[in-house]
Amino acid sequence: GAPVSISAYNISGNNYFKLRDIAMVLKGTEKQFNVEWDNTKKAINLISSQPYTVVGGELVSGEMVAQNASLNKSSIYKDGKIVSLLAYNINGNNYFKLRDLAKAFNIGLTWNGSTNTIEIDTSKDYIE
Repeated sequence: GAPVSISAYNISGNNYFKLRDIAMVLKGTEKQFNVEWDNTKKAINLISSQPYTVVGGELVSGEMVAQNASLNKSSIYKDGKIVSLLAYNINGNNYFKLRDLAKAFNIGLTWNGSTNTIEIDTSKDYIE
């Protein structure tokens, strides 16, 4: 219900958002998830229904200038099962398509054309 400004990058016509920013925004909601790094597996772990653990640097505005993006090569797990989510690494942070995360965690999204904003509604289910 509250506006939040999140930095995003456009890659090949799609907007990508920092994974930890999205987890931070959802913290305390019914669709919250935690993000952990498994150094042994070199994998990103996404854990449903757990509050996000703040690591610092969340929701900090980026420079919003052209950056080099490299395809994420780490495995990604959701609740212990490997998932196929396209992600890019920009300046040491992983960026995901918001729609992919919304689908994975069943989060409602809508576009508000009058305000040019994306609305995240954790009380609704994801719709294609």
